[in-house]
Amino acid sequence: MDFLERLVEFLNRQNYYATVVSPILVDGNSIAIMVMPSNDYEHYFDGSYRQGYAFQIMTKHTDQLTAYHTIIDIANLLENIDDIPSQNGSYEFENIKITTDPNVIGKDDKYYIYAAQFSADLFIKPKKE
Repeated sequence: MDFLERLVEFLNRQNYYATVVSPILVDGNSIAIMVMPSNDYEHYFDGSYRQGYAFQIMTKHTDQLTAYHTIIDIANLLENIDDIPSQNGSYEFENIKITTDPNVIGKDDKYYIYAAQFSADLFIKPKKE
């Protein structure tokens, strides 16, 4: 499934202060998407299923308001998005929900870190034999 790659690609087209990477924050000002564990599946008799794809987005910046406003902007963008299409047909996008609102994760001597958690509903067609 190529959902993570499509999500990273989509967010990088938005021109934030740093390139969005996965799975962890990098040195300097940074934005990262980390996949979270999830067991949110609905299976159907034809072999198709709905999957809740859980992920967290983190922002890290030396300026607190930049980190905060960026995670708010990302949350608003994702909550209202119509589609993040698969390039290889591995899923059909249905929606994204915010499961944990943007909040402060911490601060070290230089950086402020904010995060929000999301769940994307993806429909997976049955594999053809």
